[in-house]
This record gives sequence, structure tokens and C-alpha cells, in this order.
Amino acid sequence: MGVLSRKDAATGPEDWEAVLAGVRRLTVLADGSHDHEAIFRALAAELLSVPEAEEVHVHHLAPESEEEQVSVYMFEGNGRLSYMLPRGERPPGVSWVASSGRCLHLAEDAELARSAPRLTQTGVASAALLLPLVLRSEVESVVMLVRRRDDPFTERSLELARPLVEQAGTALALLHARTEAGTDAVAGCMNHRAMRRRLDEEIGRATRAGTPLSCLLIDLDNFKLVNDEHGHQAGDAVLREVVSALVGEFRAFDRVARYGGDEFVVIMPNADLRSAAAAANRALERLNSLPGLGDEPGVPASIGVAQWHAPMTTEELLSACDAALLRSKREGKGRVRGALGPPL
Repeated sequence: MGVLSRKDAATGPEDWEAVLAGVRRLTVLADGSHDHEAIFRALAAELLSVPEAEEVHVHHLAPESEEEQVSVYMFEGNGRLSYMLPRGERPPGVSWVASSGRCLHLAEDAELARSAPRLTQTGVASAALLLPLVLRSEVESVVMLVRRRDDPFTERSLELARPLVEQAGTALALLHARTEAGTDAVAGCMNHRAMRRRLDEEIGRATRAGTPLSCLLIDLDNFKLVNDEHGHQAGDAVLREVVSALVGEFRAFDRVARYGGDEFVVIMPNADLRSAAAAANRALERLNSLPGLGDEPGVPASIGVAQWHAPMTTEELLSACDAALLRSKREGKGRVRGALGPPL
């Protein structure tokens, strides 16, 4: 491991003030973080203010039982580049930090070539500082600060970077806790996995009791334009407004869930197709009354409605909703449709 330079190593009050401000910003993010990439982006923005840091690479390590590739996010100023590395091509330095849980400083050409070969291939790095990002006592990611100039990193750089990386670990822990609890981190409603569990339960209940069960699939029309024209933060805010409107419109025991992207599912126990369609039309009116963004009022949407009938499975009921939604879009969007039959 390269020796951290002691030149200009004294960490002054203004340094700690800047770090504490960064920690506070990451703490706020922890309370409402959207996904791991949002946390990495915020962490990188803080780390790029650390002396000597000119690039930040985050190696997001997948568990051994999961993906064969590792996601790497590279941040430089306001830019971001992400790429995938096969697990077998993970830099040896990253593997060492992941297994040891310790920091690693690479300052010699031979060290860089051996432990971070990708950096030497680009010919821009003169030093790298690797830190473990720990989640639940395990290294979840490895954060790499890169310096292009000839001097190595200083002890001051490590002192300032470490609390920022630790706070990012706290933000990730809260994100994982919300996911496991069944809550979508962006929209604040039930997530996809929890929705499927709940739909399984409701199908079982409808089977035993002989009661109706219906399901809605809601797609926000042209929502990609919101993200493209106003940014993802504005898009996320719209998603939360949509969830709030839907929760307020449906019954207390109906369940709103994020299906994925800009699609939502509403599970409606004790509702047949006609009553579910009536509720869907009211929800459509409510969405159209939202403030929206730009010159266009409201949040336009299309809705597909399906009723469960034995022996339909969860997958088959969702597929029926999807077919109904497709019909709604084919007929001009902004309407409620079932897969078959007259307009609802």
C-alpha cells in the first residue's frame, strides 16, 4: 500500500466544516433516497470537493449469488459514466478492499498497474485512494478516488473522505430497509415485490370467501417527457403526487403499488369489474386535476381494469390488466378500458 503523503496534511476547521455540511446533505438524502445510484451520485459530488480528488469511481458489488457483472459508476465534475465489468475483471485492489474492509492507497506506477489496471490503461491516473462502503457489516461497494497529477493523496484526503463514505453507507442501509419493508423508495407506496405478495393473499381470500377482486394497471401517458424536459427530481416529485392522489381517491383497504417506472397497480378487494372501472374513472379525473408541469395541466394517464376469476393466478390477473391497458392506449390514451367488451 502506498504511503499517504503528509504534505499539507493538516486538516483545519474549515475542512471539517465542509465535511460536516456534506454529511448533513447525505443525512437528508438518507431520509428520502430514491435508489443506490442517487446515493452514489450525491456521495461523488461531496467527494469531488476533497483535496486531490479529480474522479470518483464507485464499484457496486453484487452478491456472489447474483449478477455475473459488477456495475461501476465514474463521476467527474457534473458528468457520470457507468459501465459493467465481468466479475472476473474486478480490479485486484477493489477485491482486496472488499475482502479486508480496509482502505488502500495506490501511488506507485507498479501498484496502480497491478491493483487498478484499468486506470493505467487510460494513462490518466497517478494515484488512487480506495475506501470500503460498509452496509450491515459487509462491504457493499468500493469507492475509488482518482488523482491525475503526480503527487499522491494526503492523510487529509482520507480524513475528509472517510466520514462521507460512512454516511453514504447509512443512506444505503435506510434504502434497503425500506425496500425490505415493501415500500418503494421513490413513490412512497407499496413496491413491486410487496404488491405481488399482497395480490397472492387477496386471491387466496377471494377464493375462500367467494368475493370479487379487481385490479387496475395505471400508466402515466408521455411521462418520459417530464423526465427529459424537467429532470428526474421533478419526475420523482410527480410520481409522489400521483401516489398521494390515488391513495386519497380509493378506499382505505385498496392498495396502491408501484408496478415499475411510471406504472402503478391498484388492488381492489370486494370490487367487481364495473365498480372498479367507476373508481378508475374517478381516479383519472383526479389525476387530470393535478397541477402538472409546464403548460399542460394535470397528469394524463391510461388505465386497464381486470377482474379476477378462478382459477386465475397473480400473473394471469396482471396480464389481463396489461392487455386492458394496451387497449386503452390503442384507443387514444387517457381512458379506462377492460381487455374485452364495451368501454367502461
